[in-house]
Amino acid sequence: MKKEIGSIFPLNSEEIYKAENTYSSLLNDKIYYSLCREALFDIALSLSNTNKVVLIPAYTCQTVITPFEEAGWRCEYYAIKKNLRIDEPHLLDAITKHNPSLLIVHPYFGRDLSDSEENTLQFISTKGTKIVLDLTQCLFSEKKYPFVSFITGSYRKWFPIPDGGFLTLCHESVSILQPSLENIEFTERERDAMYLRGQYFCNEEQMTKDISIQLCKTADYIIDRNISPHRISKIAYNLLLNEDKSFCQTQRHNNCKYLFYNIKESENISKVYYNFDEVTTAPLYYIIYVKDRPAFQHFLAQDSIYAPVIWPLEDERVLLNDEIKYIYNHLIAIPCDQRYDINDMQRVVEIINNYQA
Repeated sequence: MKKEIGSIFPLNSEEIYKAENTYSSLLNDKIYYSLCREALFDIALSLSNTNKVVLIPAYTCQTVITPFEEAGWRCEYYAIKKNLRIDEPHLLDAITKHNPSLLIVHPYFGRDLSDSEENTLQFISTKGTKIVLDLTQCLFSEKKYPFVSFITGSYRKWFPIPDGGFLTLCHESVSILQPSLENIEFTERERDAMYLRGQYFCNEEQMTKDISIQLCKTADYIIDRNISPHRISKIAYNLLLNEDKSFCQTQRHNNCKYLFYNIKESENISKVYYNFDEVTTAPLYYIIYVKDRPAFQHFLAQDSIYAPVIWPLEDERVLLNDEIKYIYNHLIAIPCDQRYDINDMQRVVEIINNYQA
């Protein structure tokens, strides 16, 4: 069996047993959630005395939009350029037009905000709009932004844990408490799916993999039905504490760098950005544009490389212009996480460079 690259992290029985039978109290450095979307929901509830208008990047995940809709907010959108930088003139126009009480900002895939973006956001913050920095794609960013009111992010996208997100309050006087209850049904299904994926890597039985995939789908169904804040699960928190975060950062950055310099551009494949110095922290994925994304995904999957779409389009209101449409139709994410080394990346590069539409 070819080594799979991508898809969910595996867990073994020893890791699960140890994590479920260890007591660790939550640190008070931040508020720990089961899911990042729950943190966004709590932010929305904490600002219910505002005009309840949020301005969201047009290139985003539906899980960023839904919490605000469920909290009764009006969602408006601002443009992102093809290089995944903020369209600053459009953002400033949207601020004037909608007068949002909250602005969501995504630093994309390991690239901190540019100096120009910082200056624009600093100006916006002086007008009374509170800013949420979502670090899900730049989890280890060390850059400090004095204009940010809230920092959120997802841990479960980065580590072999069944759930986990966080919220940091920056100079905010709002009252948001640590949730007390775990999302047991969701967490148990995710845990079991990860365990079965580990078993599949040992026994190579397709049925084991299929059950793992089905468990993931049913877990997603549970959290898609409604949003209610839950605390990070005991197993996830204990697993998170034992993660080698420094190794994770270094490995992801090195893998991303190898892909950047070795994947060849062609009529079918193009870069999203052209200066690797912009990748200032570990990225969630390495990203490229491909001409025919479904065909490219199928080609990679034949060699057990699973490149996800980040993110599928679910709400056409975000399609503000042709650049946004292009991002949603052509961007694809190449796995470069800490499970893989340069030998794995060499294999990925060789296969991608042999791709012909």
